[in-house]
Amino acid sequence: MRVLIANRGEVAIRIIRTCEELGYTSILLHSTPDKNTLAYRLAHEKFELQGTSAAETYLNIPKVVEAAKKTKADFVHPGFGFLSENAQFVEALEKARINFVGPPSSAIKIAGHKIRAKELAQSLGVPVIPSFTGQETSPDKLLKEVQKVGFPCIIKAAAGGGGKGMKVARQEKEFFELYESAQREAKNAFGSDVVFIEKYLERPRHIEVQIFFDRIQNGIHLFERECSIQRRHQKIFEESPAQSLTQNLREQITAAALKIAKGAGYKNAGTVEFLLDNDGKFYFMELNTRLQVEHTVTELVLGLDLVQWQFAVASGHSLPLKQEQIVPRGHAMEVRIYAENPEREFLPSTGQITDLVFPLGPNRRYDFGYAIGDIITTYYDPMIGKVITWAPTRNENIARMRATLDELIIFGVHTNIEFLKSVLENRHFQEGQLSTRFLDEEYPRGFNPKPLTKAQRDFADQARLRPEDNASVTGLIYESPWNG
Repeated sequence: MRVLIANRGEVAIRIIRTCEELGYTSILLHSTPDKNTLAYRLAHEKFELQGTSAAETYLNIPKVVEAAKKTKADFVHPGFGFLSENAQFVEALEKARINFVGPPSSAIKIAGHKIRAKELAQSLGVPVIPSFTGQETSPDKLLKEVQKVGFPCIIKAAAGGGGKGMKVARQEKEFFELYESAQREAKNAFGSDVVFIEKYLERPRHIEVQIFFDRIQNGIHLFERECSIQRRHQKIFEESPAQSLTQNLREQITAAALKIAKGAGYKNAGTVEFLLDNDGKFYFMELNTRLQVEHTVTELVLGLDLVQWQFAVASGHSLPLKQEQIVPRGHAMEVRIYAENPEREFLPSTGQITDLVFPLGPNRRYDFGYAIGDIITTYYDPMIGKVITWAPTRNENIARMRATLDELIIFGVHTNIEFLKSVLENRHFQEGQLSTRFLDEEYPRGFNPKPLTKAQRDFADQARLRPEDNASVTGLIYESPWNG
């Protein structure tokens, strides 16, 4: 089988890893700046799209479909982000008779559009947050609708995700400026300026459910993840299981997730997202029609390869396991490592990675898109990679993640590692007192990281890695509690 990977960085590497295990040929679609990257070096074949911006390359549907035809791809895997939730892209592939590793275009048109998905959830009796989804152009009428929803409210892009096109309006006087700003951001990120408004819950927890459906509508859930620690609506910590859920609430949320996905005619992997208020009531938020960045924590607690499952379903096979055969074990946590400067309000950092040290040890996994010598540019998202750890309990895993980050060394660019360590040391985090407002409340004046200690610098000097010396720099270190 030949797989065109329409993505970049650690996302592409993640798919390449599974392709290698299955014996599939990986074909990397890449822009001009991504020609000298780790994913480029690892892929079996490459196909260049001339250009530097995402709009010229990874988001250009005609170019991507033509690349699939020219490379004689059997499958196109979109990864997460870019065209992974674009119904027009999937329709173009369906017309070309090329298999898309994801849901059909009909499901994306419903589930991948936040307004339609909310309407579907309401019709199925699943709780949703009070909202206004109409496209009112008159300022006076629009304001009346917003007043019905109530302040504070959140303005969201109807298409896409990742925190883009989202603005929180706390007062009437700032609403219109933020509304127009959200429209512009949505247009730039997703090609559509359609936004909607919903009531903003002040201190909710963000819970999401991983679901999977095969082509004959057999559906299962793969339990839940807690994704409440966010900065600017972008997740930076993910955990499984969610400590905030009782077994009864877990059963209610997972059942609601399956009901929504089935109602949309869903197939393949998806993520149903909910908000949980302080009274233990949950509300449907959206259905992301793709695998997510944080799928790794689900893989570690279940001992599964979800990309392998995606290929199985895309090939027409039934789900590999039944619901009763899926049993979570222990606790998994993921943190996202960004090239950014916490001292300067997390301003993205660019440059060449001059040293990269992955500390070895049990139950640690690194999904990285860069190696020593690679350059982080201004063209794309500044995420370098992810660190994922597993332990029998959450407390043990916090300690493991803290120890791992202590020895993880990245030189050449600023990173958020010290900030992540600070969160792990936070008493409220350790006690599980989480909400989407956690960082705003715990770091109201920002963050000033501590400099590297002499011991950390000595460790980097002694354990310096090179691509030809250690397989860990492929970003594919994967030590699982399920392996022996």
